[in-house]
Amino acid sequence: MFFGMYDLRDYIALWRHKGKKWVLWAGSDIRNLVNGFIFNDGKLKQISLLVKKLPANLQMKIAFKFVQVLREAEHWVENDLEAAELGKFDIECKVCPSYLGNVNLPITYQWRKRPSVYVSSGADRQEEYGFGVIERIAGNLPRMEFHLYGAPWNTKHRNIIAHGRVAKEQMNEETSKMQIGLRLNESDGFSEIMAKAVLRGQYAIGKVPHPMIPSYENDMDLILKLNRLRKEKQPNLKVRDYYIQHLNEYPWVTKNH
Repeated sequence: MFFGMYDLRDYIALWRHKGKKWVLWAGSDIRNLVNGFIFNDGKLKQISLLVKKLPANLQMKIAFKFVQVLREAEHWVENDLEAAELGKFDIECKVCPSYLGNVNLPITYQWRKRPSVYVSSGADRQEEYGFGVIERIAGNLPRMEFHLYGAPWNTKHRNIIAHGRVAKEQMNEETSKMQIGLRLNESDGFSEIMAKAVLRGQYAIGKVPHPMIPSYENDMDLILKLNRLRKEKQPNLKVRDYYIQHLNEYPWVTKNH
């Protein structure tokens, strides 16, 4: 099983593999493919630079060859948006969300009059992960606290707490006591933030649609949806049960629940 097709090394490994080929796409790797990383960067940047110097017709033949390599595999993605993106390359996909941790997390949701919302970013990718969105909406939600993890952030709002990069165990402990997990990336799989939120009985909102999890169109829509979740006094058990049953339903996985 190939988890992620990020650069030329992954495509070469897939081409060389002679057995059954499964690919689970991770989200940003699809963006790499759509953006034509073969012709710009990637981990084997020197090869990409050489390809760019070839005549256009040879570049297209190379790109076609890589797509043909992909078509030899069975493809899995984590949402319909990813399936649609790969469909542009005539690659058929099956859809199933994944989570590499324990799906039987304890229910930790407890209603609070002033709910805590958490978001996490990769290093130096704060805008991509939605910190700017939080900065724009926080003033409209003074009865909520927003906790930003993974990267530094300078804010003008008193209800935004920037934790920066902390140990995973610390983040797990702190966010388990919160009420709402947000995933604000425009392009994404089924993130660990979303998975942990629903498996704890918390609530979640994402930019990318997932079954039974609200998504939003713009800042105002996100504000309205967050305001509705402030009123949820009981754990999100229906959604939790759905994902316990439907996470990791892959042919290479043996489920123990």
